[in-house]
Amino acid sequence: MRQKLENLKNNPEFQEKLKEMKPKKTIWGFLGIVLFIFLPELLNVLYYQEINAWFLEFFKANYPAELADKMVWLTKKVFDGELSFLNIGLGVGLLWWMYK
Repeated sequence: MRQKLENLKNNPEFQEKLKEMKPKKTIWGFLGIVLFIFLPELLNVLYYQEINAWFLEFFKANYPAELADKMVWLTKKVFDGELSFLNIGLGVGLLWWMYK
């Protein structure tokens, strides 16, 4: 494994591809990270009850009871009102990488 990591560090093609993937230091790069990483987390924390109520109403009206119950259970797991430290860490890491 260490051998493969060393090979990647010394591989010019990999380094070039890594530089191409890096978010650009523009307002669009910053807004992209904020809108796709931080904003959904903020909406989850602030509006999880409204989101769950909307999903409950939608699924109960449009799907059979058994499937609706499963989908409501799943959405309650996703929209639980807590921060995902994995997503926050990913966003901070991307911002750090962008401005490094």
